[in-house]
Amino acid sequence: MAPKKEIVPGSCDDENNQYFQKLQWFKYGDGGHMSLKLNPKVTLGAGAIIWGFVLWSANDPEGSNERISMWKTWVTEEWTWFYIASQNIWIALLIYLLCSKYRNIRLGKDDEKPEYSYLSWFAMLFSCGVATGLFYYSVAEPMWHYRGWGGARWMDNMNDNDKAIHAIMVTWFHWGVHGWIPYTVVGALMGIMSYRRDMPLTMRFCLYPLIGEQVYGWMGDVIDILSMVVTLFGVCTSLGLGVFQINKGMQRLDQGMYRGYATIDEDDRAGVMFDSDTQITIIWVITCLATISVVSGINNGIRRLGEFTFVLGMFLMLSVFFMGDSMYILNALTETFGYLIWWMPKIAWDTDSMELLGDASEGLGGAPDGLGGGKGWMDAWTIFYWGWWISWAPFVGTFMAKISRGRTLGEFILGTLLIPSLYSFIWLGIFGSEGIRMDRRAESEGLDCGAWDGNPNSIFSNTTNAVRLWCLGTEDILFDQLASYGNQGFGDFLSVLTMICLVLYFVTSSDSGSLVIDIIGANGIQDPPTLQRIFWALSEGATASVLLNFGGNDALRALQTVAIVGGLPYTFVLFLMCQALYYVCQEEMKDIDIDRKSYASFIFQFDHTNNNDYAGGAVRILEAMFMPFLPFGRICAKLWGVDFKGQWTVIGAVPFFTIILFVSLTGVERQMKMLGGALYILYITLIAVARYSGRDKIGVKRGDLITDWVLSLLLYFLVLPQLECEIAAADAKGEFNEVSVVEADAVEVDEKGIALKRIDSAI
Repeated sequence: MAPKKEIVPGSCDDENNQYFQKLQWFKYGDGGHMSLKLNPKVTLGAGAIIWGFVLWSANDPEGSNERISMWKTWVTEEWTWFYIASQNIWIALLIYLLCSKYRNIRLGKDDEKPEYSYLSWFAMLFSCGVATGLFYYSVAEPMWHYRGWGGARWMDNMNDNDKAIHAIMVTWFHWGVHGWIPYTVVGALMGIMSYRRDMPLTMRFCLYPLIGEQVYGWMGDVIDILSMVVTLFGVCTSLGLGVFQINKGMQRLDQGMYRGYATIDEDDRAGVMFDSDTQITIIWVITCLATISVVSGINNGIRRLGEFTFVLGMFLMLSVFFMGDSMYILNALTETFGYLIWWMPKIAWDTDSMELLGDASEGLGGAPDGLGGGKGWMDAWTIFYWGWWISWAPFVGTFMAKISRGRTLGEFILGTLLIPSLYSFIWLGIFGSEGIRMDRRAESEGLDCGAWDGNPNSIFSNTTNAVRLWCLGTEDILFDQLASYGNQGFGDFLSVLTMICLVLYFVTSSDSGSLVIDIIGANGIQDPPTLQRIFWALSEGATASVLLNFGGNDALRALQTVAIVGGLPYTFVLFLMCQALYYVCQEEMKDIDIDRKSYASFIFQFDHTNNNDYAGGAVRILEAMFMPFLPFGRICAKLWGVDFKGQWTVIGAVPFFTIILFVSLTGVERQMKMLGGALYILYITLIAVARYSGRDKIGVKRGDLITDWVLSLLLYFLVLPQLECEIAAADAKGEFNEVSVVEADAVEVDEKGIALKRIDSAI
């Protein structure tokens, strides 16, 4: 057991430091097991959303399932491009940080050393990061891409050998760097903010570099609430997948299932059924185990469990490697790795733009030749995966930061992004290549899924150990592949070993998720009270149970739906975190001044003059909302001068009234509103340019043109009054005419060379 760390006054471990004191608290008890110590708004807000969803789903399972499915369809149809592009942008940033001087930044003080060894560290982060999905999809996903409906992409002109490698490559893509990148972004930023700058270990402080002291207000509360809700739903998706396979394994053992035959008489069976009742029972049993683990803490419970789980899983993986055709597997791994590198630029940016048009008969522009993938493939695979990984980002990223204290940013990126991806490739490559080989052997013996009539002899060979894995259900594939390596007793042994791994991965995901949710709800304190840990562990079990229940026969799709819908809002948050991470790295290496000038007011204020004139502020906002050309004209006249009175007001008024005209003519021609939308984009671009120029002329060094454009697009009615007030204030101080402001010669640092905090907002 690692020795208990001494609390350094003022550090993120010290609940009396200045950052903790500014947060809202509800405290009850003397600090014992039955005490409470939490943020009331965040905890109640997250609890209300989660339990409100549970009650809604329980009372109206069909209606809630239908409504959430509609949300999922909307996300896929409207936001596929956003999901796909975001992962690639984040990867580019992390690769840049890894290959630059920023890799030497430590997630802690300069003299701080890592608490855990490399083995313990990697075992915990991997066990937390992949959970049961790696078992559920290890054989099934490569098989689906090789044989399944919709196929993997771009396989119309491939021979069978190329299809096999392509199928493994697509599986790797879903479990590689694009999946792990959300964890790394959150963990890296949180590790620096908490262990280097002494801020609480909670999600709101990840945005401190952008919004400063506003993290203590409603925006910080929203970020923490969203993080807790998204985390819980993301974990529930994995719990659901895990419980399906555990349930199937239990049923198979109860029936003595071997090569398609039940070898135990019905009278001698325990009667284990593959249904939602059994699955919900399994969830609650494992929830109790997870509760025990999370109450025990990281060193006593989560750490040892993670280490044992990782080693047991590695033993199973290596066993399959040596029981199968080892040389073939090595060849497949090597070939697939090169194939992935070759295809990465294409598959990483593929959005299925043409496939999402549907069949040609729908009249939306689908492929006339009928070739290519199916419309539902992207929804069922890549978008589901990205939503699932992103929904796990708050909890896995926080957990990774917590166990990575003292490591450098370069170590962290390698250990949480590249090495886990490679290990996942090996795991999926071994199981997937062996599964494809076995299925092809069975096919060569004439075994055919189309001949399936309930007789196992149609898919299980009588002369060899081959089996048509493609014909089996997703939950059966892994077990039947393992059973093919020996007699029934040996197959049962491997099945039991697999189920133990599933249960342990199940527990490590649940306990880590519960701990992180509790940490966020408790304002980032490192050791939350026991009672709160129990509450969130039980909340996870309840939510997973309800999702399985209201999903009915389509429970898996219900779980996927929640992951996709929950991941979308957090994708926007992750973009902000990437921006914040880049700024923080620049500040720590003294490339930019941590105390560089910012706006004096926050964009969401009603009074941008900071003199408590809320009525006047509201009037200015209403003016900007309904007559934006007036403040726009005054701002531009100040920035760029005029050739005649009212010049810029006219320039702002013409497109504004034209937009209104186009929208009003929608009843005559429905496409007129689209012309209005196009003109609106051009109009807000003018506002963004004015904001960018204004920042430059008043010496504000925080922000950039992209931020100016996005804020203008969404909040032009707040951008204009803020900018006008900032220009007026700078002009009154005689600071307006400066085209640029020379930054300070040196960044203010403390005695250990660590950049000090700032309190201003970037927006």
